[in-house]
Amino acid sequence: MFAAVAALSVTLGILLLALRWLGRLHGVRPGGMRTGALEVLDRTATGPRQGIALVRVADRVLIVGIGEDHVLLGELDGGVREELLNGQQAPGAARRPASSLLGRLGLMVVLMFALVPLDLAAQTVTSPPPAASPQAPAVGGPAAPVVIPPTAPSIDLRVASGGETVQLSGAVGIVVLMGLLTLLPMLVLMMTGFTRILIVLGFLRSALGTQGAPPTQVLVAVALMLTGLVMRPVITEANATALQPYLDGQITQVEAYQAALVPLRGFMLANTREQDLRTFVELGGEEDAASLDQIGTMTVMSAFVTSELRTAFQMGFILFLPFLVIDLIVASVLMSMGMFMLPPIMVSLPFKLLLFVLADGWSLVMQGLVASFQAAA
Repeated sequence: MFAAVAALSVTLGILLLALRWLGRLHGVRPGGMRTGALEVLDRTATGPRQGIALVRVADRVLIVGIGEDHVLLGELDGGVREELLNGQQAPGAARRPASSLLGRLGLMVVLMFALVPLDLAAQTVTSPPPAASPQAPAVGGPAAPVVIPPTAPSIDLRVASGGETVQLSGAVGIVVLMGLLTLLPMLVLMMTGFTRILIVLGFLRSALGTQGAPPTQVLVAVALMLTGLVMRPVITEANATALQPYLDGQITQVEAYQAALVPLRGFMLANTREQDLRTFVELGGEEDAASLDQIGTMTVMSAFVTSELRTAFQMGFILFLPFLVIDLIVASVLMSMGMFMLPPIMVSLPFKLLLFVLADGWSLVMQGLVASFQAAA
C-alpha cells in the first residue's frame, strides 16, 4: 500500500516537473506570467477555423484576424493597451490560479485512489498462491484428503532399440512427431489407390457439368472410403505379418517395417505397368537388379504413381464419351432450330443428370473403380 502511494507520488511529481519544464519552453513563468516579446493575450473564435486574437509584440497590442490568411485588423492603444500589458484581470479572474491548483490536487487524489486498487489487484495476481499446508486430522475423524494438481502431458519419442535407443522429448519430440504425421498424406497418395479414385471422380464431375456438385470434400471422403475398401486385404496382411508380431515381441522394429512393406510392394507392383517400371528402373540405375525384390521402394512408388495417373486419365476419357455425345446432340438440335443465343449446357445438363441417374451411375462408377485394381500376387 505505502509502496504504491510512494510510487504514485513520485510519478505525479515527475509529471508536474515535466509540465513546468514544457511551460517554460513555451515562455510561461511559474506564476502563470509569460515571458518573451511575443504573446497571445486573448483569442475569440468566430467560426470553425476563424477567430480574432490579441497579440502582444513588445509594448504593442495588435488585433489579428485568424483564418486561412492571417490579417492585421488594427492596434489597441490608450488605457485598454495599458490594462492588458499591466496584467489587470477581472475580479473573478483572481481566483483562477487557486481553482486551477485545487483542480490539480483533486486530479492527483483521484489518480491515487484509482491506481492503488489496480496495484493491489496486480500484486494479488502476480503473487504465488500460498502452499497448501496439510491440515491436521480431527480427533477421531478421517485424515483430510490431499489434492494433487494435474501435470502437463509429455511426449516421449524413441527410435531404435537396445543400447542405441534415441529418445526425443519436449519440443524436439513434438517437432519430429509432427514431421512424421505430415508424411501420412504422402504415403496415402503414393502407395494406395487414392490418387486414381479421386482423379476419376473429378473427371466425372466435370463431365456432368455440375461444377461444384458434389463438393470436393464429398469426393475426397468417397475416395478415402473406396481406398479403404481396396486396401483392406493389404492392411489385413500387414497387420497379421508385421504389427501383431511386433506388439507380441516376436520381431524387432526393423523386421516389422520390412514385413509391412511386402504387401504394399506387392500391391503397387501388381498395379504398375511394366513399361513404367522399366523406365524408372533405368532412371534409378537399378538395371542390375536380378528380381523385383531388389528394386528400391522409391522406384516402385514412382512407377506406381505414373501408372495410376495414366489409368485414371483413361477411365476419365471413357466417362466423358456418353456425356459428350449428349452435348453434341443438344447443340445440333439448338442450331437447327435457330436458337444460337441459348447455351447448350443449360439444355444438356438435365438430360445428362437424367441419364446418369437412370443408369445408376454412381454405383457403376464405384464398382468399376474397385474392380480396376489388381490384387497382389
